[in-house]
Amino acid sequence: MTTLSIDQPTRRARGAHNLVVVRQRGGVIDGDTPWLLDDGLPASGQDGRRRVSLVEAGLRRHPAVRAVGSGATDDDVERTLYAIHDLEYLVALHDPQPPVSVGPDLVATAGEAVRTAISAARHVARGARFAYALCRSPGHLAGPRFLGNHCYLNTAAAATHTLREAGAGPVGILDLDLHYPNGTSAIVAGMDDIVLHSLHAGPVTTAPADPVLPRTGRERLVEFRDAPEPETYLDAVDESLDVLTRAARVLVVSLGYDTVAGDPYGAWNFGPDIFAGIGQLVAARGLPVCVIQEGGYALDLLADCSGALASGLLTEASAPAL
Repeated sequence: MTTLSIDQPTRRARGAHNLVVVRQRGGVIDGDTPWLLDDGLPASGQDGRRRVSLVEAGLRRHPAVRAVGSGATDDDVERTLYAIHDLEYLVALHDPQPPVSVGPDLVATAGEAVRTAISAARHVARGARFAYALCRSPGHLAGPRFLGNHCYLNTAAAATHTLREAGAGPVGILDLDLHYPNGTSAIVAGMDDIVLHSLHAGPVTTAPADPVLPRTGRERLVEFRDAPEPETYLDAVDESLDVLTRAARVLVVSLGYDTVAGDPYGAWNFGPDIFAGIGQLVAARGLPVCVIQEGGYALDLLADCSGALASGLLTEASAPAL
């Protein structure tokens, strides 16, 4: 893997030591969006407004967290979508054919998630140390021309594209959702200044091949065939951050809370405190960070998970860069 050298001042924390949480604009879907099965048929989902409200409530337990609105324009969203998704796919989303269950309200909500990701990335590009895109729906399983599960438009890729456009790259993407980000991988494979690391469960259910292999030499996959111990997982996060910090000037963290015990779509058994450890490891690198909300559906634990993440990030925010 080719790594890019950056100077020490660039790696130091920028901006105030707080966490900017970007709220998604009010969408048109009040209830849960469906979970799409491999054949495109819908199943009962749990991606509702209450889920992101719980995540925000947990984040705001920390006094250094401030919430703002999503300020990207419609033109910003349109240009970004054309940059990361194929035109034919975007057209098909607005005029889906059976059996795919995607309606205009769901597409509009996913578009608002992209607006949220763009807005959070711009806060980072303008000097914020940490920004958190409170996205609904998640996006990392949506590729240039495909969707999956709750993912229809790729929010992590939207944030990455925004940071590149702003001259903030190279960008390192760390995907810590339970699922392999086949959509993000497919989109960023052609971006030669992007490094992607994913820590996920195996066997992978979001891609046809098993085992899944990296698309490029800039992609590193850590697949756990059995639920890892917290120490093992955090060691793997630490190792990935070592590589990403050498390769990038800014991080996009695709964060799923679906690794905790009791998640309806998961099989691991972490407690919420794992996210305090993740936050500490991420913050200790001294790079600016844009967090993108991906999965996580154990509603009774979400506030504790996000609260732990904020505590970990902001406890270490004032530490010297490595």
